[in-house]
Amino acid sequence: MFSQEAFGRRMRELRMQRGLTQKKAAAQIGVSVQALSKWEHGSCLPDVYHLMLLTKVLHASADALLADEDTQRERVVETIQLGEAVFEVVEKPEMLLAGRMIYARDYEDMPAFDAAIEAVHEAEVYARVTDGVLPIHDIRLSVNFWREESLRAYGFMREVTTDCQPEGVDLYRVPASMYIRGYTDGATAKLMLKERCETWELFAYIRNYLMPAHGFRMAENGAQELEVFDTSEHITGYVYMPVMHG
Repeated sequence: MFSQEAFGRRMRELRMQRGLTQKKAAAQIGVSVQALSKWEHGSCLPDVYHLMLLTKVLHASADALLADEDTQRERVVETIQLGEAVFEVVEKPEMLLAGRMIYARDYEDMPAFDAAIEAVHEAEVYARVTDGVLPIHDIRLSVNFWREESLRAYGFMREVTTDCQPEGVDLYRVPASMYIRGYTDGATAKLMLKERCETWELFAYIRNYLMPAHGFRMAENGAQELEVFDTSEHITGYVYMPVMHG
C-alpha cells in the first residue's frame, strides 16, 4: 500500500545522496523550505508539477519515488557523510542482469580484452534487453577487477525481471549483498580536489580510503562492482562497492 511517510523517506534519502540541503533543494524546485519539509515528513504530497521537478532535481523517476514500500530494491543501513559528500551502506537483494558480458579468459592478453570492451556499442546491447526492472538504468558490471587478470570480466547490463531474453543476450546473476554506494557529483569530486570525478576514481576512493577508515573489506560472496548511470549520456551515476564488515 502506498505510504506518504515512505515517499518522504525516499525523497529525503535521494536529496542527501545528491548532497543537497533542504534549502538548496527547495530553491531548485521553487518552493519554500517549509513545503519541502512537509513532503519529507509525509504530512502532504507535492502536486504533479512539483513531482516532475523533484524527479529532475533528485535524479530519480516518479516510479521510484511513488513505489510501494514492498517494491523498494535496496535498504539504507548506514549513512557516512564526509564534508558535503554522502555515502550510504545499503543492503541490495539478488539481481538478474542481462546484456553483454566479456570475459578475459576468451582473449590472449589484457590489451585484447580491453580492446573488446572498447568495441562494444552499448546502445545496441541495451536495445536487445527485454523486461527491464523499473526505473531502467544502464549498468556496467566489473567482475573480479581486484583479483588476478584471468578471472576478470566486464558487462554492459540492465537489471531484468526474467531470464527469458532474446538469443545472444548474456545473463549474470549478482547475489544479495551489502554495498557502499556513492554518487559522482560535485560533492564527491571535492574529496579528490577535482571539479568532476569519474566512476573509477570514486571506486578507488572508496576502496583505498573510505573502506579501511570505517572497518569494511571487500565482500566474498560473489557480488561485484556496479556502475549504475542515471543519465543516458552516462555523465553521472552511482557506484556500488560490495563490502562486508571486518
